[in-house]
Order: sequence, then structure tokens, then C-alpha cells
Amino acid sequence: MTTQNITVTARERDTLLAALRYYQFYRMQGHPFDPQQDHLIDIIAQSAGDPLDLAEIDDLCAGLNGNKHALGIAA
Repeated sequence: MTTQNITVTARERDTLLAALRYYQFYRMQGHPFDPQQDHLIDIIAQSAGDPLDLAEIDDLCAGLNGNKHALGIAA
């Protein structure tokens, strides 16, 4: 198993937590996520301020996939 250490901002952390909770809820339901509960994901994702925009989410995904430049933009 390869270990990868990354540094994320508070906003990026909140987005990762929101995504994990989304996935967790999806798995618990056994079917697609209930759109009536989307507001809960937004609450988690904006705990540290404005939620990430689409470009920032794309950069975070790229960084998690090993693109060091993507996470370095926020630093």
C-alpha cells in the first residue's frame, strides 16, 4: 500500500468531509442520494466559509490524484 500525504485547506477539508458523508448516506440508503437532503451536504461543505467552486473542486480532485501543482495553487 502506498501512502500519500497531502495538505488541504479548511475549505478543502470540509468539501472532502461533505463528499464522504454523501457517499456514506448513499451506501446506507442502498439507492441514489435523496435530493431533499442536499442541504445537509452544503452545510458540511461550507463549515469553514464559502464552499469550493467547481474549479476548486476540480483542482482538489487533481491534487488527490497526485497532481502536486493543483493543490499548490491554494498554498
